[in-house]
Amino acid sequence: MLHTPGLLALFVAKLLSTFGSWLTLLALPWFVLVTTGSPVKMSAVMAAEFLGVVTLGLPSGKVVARLGVRHTMLICDGARVPLMALIPLLHQTGWLSLPVLLAVSFSLGVFTAPYVSSQRLILADLLGPIRGTDEKLLARANSLIDGATRIAALAGPALGGLLIALLGPAQVLWIDAGTYLVSFVILAAFVRPPATVVAGTDRASSRTSHEQASTFTGLHHTLRHRALRRFVLALTLVTISVPAIFICLPVLVLNDLGGDPRTLGLLIAANGAGLAIGSLVAVTGLGRMNNTALTGAAMLQCAPLWLLLIDQTIVMASGLFLVGLATPMLAATINTRVTLRTPAPIRPHVMTAVTTTENLGAFVGYTAAGPAIQLSGPRTVFAAIATLAALGAITFAMALRADHSRPAVPSQRPHELRQHRRTSAIREPAADPSNPAPTSYP
Repeated sequence: MLHTPGLLALFVAKLLSTFGSWLTLLALPWFVLVTTGSPVKMSAVMAAEFLGVVTLGLPSGKVVARLGVRHTMLICDGARVPLMALIPLLHQTGWLSLPVLLAVSFSLGVFTAPYVSSQRLILADLLGPIRGTDEKLLARANSLIDGATRIAALAGPALGGLLIALLGPAQVLWIDAGTYLVSFVILAAFVRPPATVVAGTDRASSRTSHEQASTFTGLHHTLRHRALRRFVLALTLVTISVPAIFICLPVLVLNDLGGDPRTLGLLIAANGAGLAIGSLVAVTGLGRMNNTALTGAAMLQCAPLWLLLIDQTIVMASGLFLVGLATPMLAATINTRVTLRTPAPIRPHVMTAVTTTENLGAFVGYTAAGPAIQLSGPRTVFAAIATLAALGAITFAMALRADHSRPAVPSQRPHELRQHRRTSAIREPAADPSNPAPTSYP
């Protein structure tokens, strides 16, 4: 799999840019908290980026479909370099205010949804038209790219806490801007998916399909597919809870655990260590995991969150490690099944719909966490987080039970589906680009 052209370069680009993003995830809320003393303002700055994702997430599906996944990724990386550099630059000149910080954070979010969607979709393109429909192989590829995120989640917070203490939070943001630039160069030079055409279509008909697909095509397909609907609901419940953790931890460290940013880095790095090890397990073993094993992973992700209620750094770090251990297997499973349960012509719309819904959950988490901490304290919020994650795990298990379908067959009528049910395998035939109607599934 690693010999697939462009896949290793994509891994490196993802690793570097995500490393910088983890530095920002530590530095930006810490910067706002220590300069304003307000958890609500800290929450608002973090939520602004996700508001940008949610606002323009669904319309960005047409952008991805028209420009292609690689060009979209290049544009998004190129735009985020100056945007991220603007924060420390304005801070040094004394022109950085809360409204400006909110505007920059929102603008960064505008480029997030199309980038993340394209990054998930490009894997099937890199693997090719045959290997890209192999569920086990695509799951391993998703796990590999997710592994870059998880390794960065280990190194970024551990180094970020030290860098914040040495340089200050504003200066750390320069590093994130630099990682976006390096990612852009790697993608431009080395990640070049082969040109593929969906069987039975040509470029003109494919372009027509993208133009006729409405902004809500992806959302409609997801809601009408029983298993995908449950997978996305599970993802949303988890993404409401996870951002709240990263709002609670700086407040807890600053007020109750000594106020040392290195302690914050240690806690988040413990989660990153679990994510890195979990990614290794996912890459090597996800293809052999049945629904029972995946359900167990979902339980492992939610149960240790209750350990965050115990006011001891080592106990909290252990809980965050165990949560991270299970996350890569669940993320790769959802990304793979969303891709393969969707007809190829509308995949950009579906993936941006999923990404937008996911970030809507994050927006809710970031928006609600700050006021909730100020009203009731971080431990009450941790209890709510653990409850939401448990509901997400249950919903994920329900989605696994509902998902008995093979890779999507675009735009078929009921009598055609009955014929396919009698065959031993379903391949991805030609799509009717003018009719992105949802496929029925057994």
